[in-house]
Amino acid sequence: MLKLLPMILLLAGFANATPRFEMQSVDHAAIKSIERYTLQSPAKENIPYRGEFAAAFPQGLPFAPGSGLAFKKMDSAGNLYFWATSDRGPNGDAPKVQDGDKKREAKIFLTPDFAPRFAEIKVSRQQSADVISSKPFLIDGQAASGLPLPKGSVGATGETPLSDALKTLAFSPRGIDPEGIVSDKNGKLWVVDEYGPFLMQVDAASGKVLKQLAPGKGLPEVLKHRQPNRGFEAVAVAPNGKVYAMLQSTLNIDGETKSNAQFIRLVELDPATGATRTLAYPLDVDVYKKAGDAKIGDLVAIDDTHFALIEQGKGKDKKLRNVLYVIDISGADNLNQIDGKEPEFASKDAQANIKMIRKQRVVDLRDLGWKAEKAEGLALFENGIAVINDNDFGLKTDLASGKDIDDHLIKDGQLPDGDRIVVSASGESSDLWLLNLKQPLKAYFPK
Repeated sequence: MLKLLPMILLLAGFANATPRFEMQSVDHAAIKSIERYTLQSPAKENIPYRGEFAAAFPQGLPFAPGSGLAFKKMDSAGNLYFWATSDRGPNGDAPKVQDGDKKREAKIFLTPDFAPRFAEIKVSRQQSADVISSKPFLIDGQAASGLPLPKGSVGATGETPLSDALKTLAFSPRGIDPEGIVSDKNGKLWVVDEYGPFLMQVDAASGKVLKQLAPGKGLPEVLKHRQPNRGFEAVAVAPNGKVYAMLQSTLNIDGETKSNAQFIRLVELDPATGATRTLAYPLDVDVYKKAGDAKIGDLVAIDDTHFALIEQGKGKDKKLRNVLYVIDISGADNLNQIDGKEPEFASKDAQANIKMIRKQRVVDLRDLGWKAEKAEGLALFENGIAVINDNDFGLKTDLASGKDIDDHLIKDGQLPDGDRIVVSASGESSDLWLLNLKQPLKAYFPK
């Protein structure tokens, strides 16, 4: 049985302050101790906001670079440096919008001019984790946008972007939703997006997107069937230079397969040749109410064929899970059609005949005290694993009536019965955990 042992805390200087650092001993076969850091960002990183709900965010919205994480270096003093990335920006759930005779999904964008950006984080061991710099992604010389892509374009989600006053916003042809980041041996960044899904190569010094691969344009066309906002969630670069991008969830081909598929696709790209193949990661189907509920958090390479990843989501027992696995891609089949159809359509028995990626469970982060819903950044450092959460810029959206957002429909910019949207501070911090290992992850390589 896993035991959590006493904790040492370092506070930010005030009796009731959020701890900047906590040290936790753990009685676990793989993990010796946990360093828990509350990520600190300087005020200049806050996102200015003067909209309808500004009173809830007097200092602006907190920067949230927890959508992806990658180890950069360790300096001579033992400080650790990581790359991290935000997602598309401060946004929240909204009721559907009546658009003619259709009801469309919608999102509220509090700061529509936000440019998604990546950051560098410094961890001073057993002291603090700090954002030390950030810069926006640049597409065609202009700052990228987090707003959805225009209808009909590759990567369009069908969502209607709304202001905090429920007014319809314009779409953006430079819209991206970054969800994973890693650097290659040449210092270039590879960033994945869940709109497209897109796989982007980025210049770390400038933020310029050097190339953007998309379904049918450098990536397998079948990826266009990703569930909306569940495109690429994770990215890794193996020592041999190959790039691996992983979808967040099952494909939903022609709206029919998201709950039938027994696997999530991992895409391998050889940057030297442009060659790709897709492999099947077998998700924990029986744990969820339906297969489409499973989500990947992030992916990191251990060697050329072994990776660590996080599989997460709400199980059919209504409990959240954030499970760390080690996987082995050697021997996995390059996915092909079965009886003229993509394998997601095949029966459960037929899918069982596919040679899928092998996996071995290491630990559920929730057994270690993890409280955040989403563990979306994963990195390896010397003798350890780093994990970061996405706190959605510290905001949440509700209805003033207390009703479920899905119970309402926006018509002509208005909610029925005088109801209104309320955006408030969630109180959730950005947390970075360092899991110090007792034994290397190779002890968990699937047999």
